[in-house]
Amino acid sequence: MKKQVLMGTILLLPLVALAADFQPLALKPGLWEVTVDSKMQLPDAMLANLPPQARAAMAARGSQSTVIKSCMTKESMSRAFDFNNDPKRTCQYTLVSSTPARQEVNVDCSSRSGKSTGKMVFEAISPEAGKGTVDLTIDMATGTMKSTMTIASKYLGPDCGDVKPR
Repeated sequence: MKKQVLMGTILLLPLVALAADFQPLALKPGLWEVTVDSKMQLPDAMLANLPPQARAAMAARGSQSTVIKSCMTKESMSRAFDFNNDPKRTCQYTLVSSTPARQEVNVDCSSRSGKSTGKMVFEAISPEAGKGTVDLTIDMATGTMKSTMTIASKYLGPDCGDVKPR
């Protein structure tokens, strides 16, 4: 679930389009480098049942940094993204606010393993730089897990090379 949330979130930066008052972020189309730093806080009940070595390994995997390249076209930055494409999870995304400088979205997901709620905020720092945060609370049978992601994106240029557009 962590990897699905992470990869979905990485690609959201310029694509959050959920209501009639949606305004795309003021970012340049082209090739972007997106860095996502994520941190997971696992439920105490889950950790308590693990042997010390496994607990240490899980704690070490709690923080992760991922860098991807994404090709964003003018069209992809101005259209809605199909968030509900994952048949295993049903999510509701509610656009709270949207300007060319900042977007805020509330998230409410349900899956077999539990319920996730949270907030995503994305900002266009300049036409060539963006940042964002994603804070999720995931309620599972074994307890509550918290996920925090910080996103930094930078424009690499108008040519996407072999990176396929979103």
